[in-house]
Amino acid sequence: MVQTRPIHRRNCFPGSRTVVSLALAALLTLLLALAPALPPVAPAHGQISLGENLTGSNGRVIPDGVNRFGDIEVSAVTSPIDGRQLFKIASPTVYDRNQPPDGAVPVEQRAREIHARLELAALERRMGDDSLRVETARLNNVTVITVRDEEHPRPMVLASVTGADATFHGVAVEELAKRWRGELEKEVRDYDISLQPENLRRSLWRFVRILLAMVAATWVILLLKRRIARRQLVLQNRLQAMREQAEQEAPSPPQEGGNDGPDALFRGRHQFVEATLDRLPIKRRLNGWGLLQWLLFWAVLLLWYVGTYLLLRQFPGLAMFSRDFAGLPLKLLVVWFCTTLAMRFCSRLLDRFEARWEARHPVQGGAADQSRRLRLRFSTITDATKGMLVVLIALVGVLSGLGVLGVPSSSILAIGGLLGLAISFGAQNLIRDLVNGFLILAEDQFAIGDVISAAGAVGLVESLNLRVTQLRSPAGEFITIPNSAITQVNNLTRNWSRVNVSVEVDCDADPVQALAVTRATGDALHRDPDWAASILAPPAVLGIDAISHAGVAITTWIDTAPGRQWDVSREFRLRLLQNLRQAGIRLGTPRQTNLAP
Repeated sequence: MVQTRPIHRRNCFPGSRTVVSLALAALLTLLLALAPALPPVAPAHGQISLGENLTGSNGRVIPDGVNRFGDIEVSAVTSPIDGRQLFKIASPTVYDRNQPPDGAVPVEQRAREIHARLELAALERRMGDDSLRVETARLNNVTVITVRDEEHPRPMVLASVTGADATFHGVAVEELAKRWRGELEKEVRDYDISLQPENLRRSLWRFVRILLAMVAATWVILLLKRRIARRQLVLQNRLQAMREQAEQEAPSPPQEGGNDGPDALFRGRHQFVEATLDRLPIKRRLNGWGLLQWLLFWAVLLLWYVGTYLLLRQFPGLAMFSRDFAGLPLKLLVVWFCTTLAMRFCSRLLDRFEARWEARHPVQGGAADQSRRLRLRFSTITDATKGMLVVLIALVGVLSGLGVLGVPSSSILAIGGLLGLAISFGAQNLIRDLVNGFLILAEDQFAIGDVISAAGAVGLVESLNLRVTQLRSPAGEFITIPNSAITQVNNLTRNWSRVNVSVEVDCDADPVQALAVTRATGDALHRDPDWAASILAPPAVLGIDAISHAGVAITTWIDTAPGRQWDVSREFRLRLLQNLRQAGIRLGTPRQTNLAP
């Protein structure tokens, strides 16, 4: 049982992340609220200026808010008071807005003119008193709707009713003019009524109630985030304690001048693999709590966004900003939310899939080492898949955001082609790293917990992703190797290993007896219960491989479990030396004869 202890850090306070998240949410809400009021810096229709050839800004792009029905284009007239739609107007289609036909007015321009005149009558002139007169008339053979009052007796044209309007709505021009006249008169009068003291008090009371509800809901969410942050801190402390315990149980690096080799790595390999597997469920729980924290952050952001929208609609004159507030900023916010939600959802889905796979493939039986290796490899593939999905989802999110901003698809493709070309020249090594990392995972060349020799380094694989492989050397060095630099891999602990022992006995010794002693030593080691699990097959004594002045070389092969070759080799050499001495067989000694001149 791992005991946890508090870790004192500057960022360990549960509320610090909450405060930062709420501050970020409030700042983003404020920026989105002020965005509609900022002066436009982009060309008309909210498109980014990328040049005429890229954006297709030749006047043939249909503006936002305009619908085309064959030879008729339709746009909505909105209220200058609260931004709601009053009615729709229609005009003959203008295919090239840079060079419209003589006498043709684009429908969106007509809508802006009606909006501006209505704003002048209602907000600037305040013509909503009892002397208000909204009437229909004929001007230059066109039916128009005019407005006047005692203070402004000269009629001002609010809107014109054309044959295209009547055709779209399917009624006569006079009937349509009567409908629009009622809407426009109501709009002008409503603004004047809303400025009465009683209505202002009601609006102020609704404003206060909405604001208090927003503060109370934010406080509740803050408490939830603090509780979740405490749970996350407990899990983080547990992870840190497990890391420290694994470091304490790891074998000490060899002393300077020592002859320890890859076998020194295997002494702590089992503890490393076990500690890594034990940390996986805790990491998944942290990811789950992180998802909940993210949802609460978005709850705060949505709360203040919707709350700000409602607050703006409580007072006359401010409600006109609510339409813009719920337009482009909201679309961008939805794209951001959907993109990050897809990332979190895919990550959580992969975590659940990994947990179910581990539950169906428990570590047990004689193949425990192989089962642990498969679990670590599956976890590595899951992490790599998460990284690829994040990149793909982020790319889709960026493209969606550009589409919301009004960048044409041809421009997006052109930008993507230029970026791809730049990346292909400037990040060739990165691409090779990713490709080679993918092949390493797909071909299962090695996995976390294996002892390998690659790119001139030998070590225990502690981390593996699509770009780099990180090893721990016998001296305790942490080595990072780009995957593109790995051209040949020697996996010293994959599937099975082999002990290759060659012992030289004295030339005067009986070779048959020496072979018999060697076979008996190997068989006894294989039958030993303490070593039976480490030796996969009876040792094979190959025979005499070499004869020299130093002695007769006898070679033995012993197939072992992965990573057990070094321990088995030591034990076999020890027993063989003892048995040779008991049989009176001496080890070979180099001989040199000096002939006198």
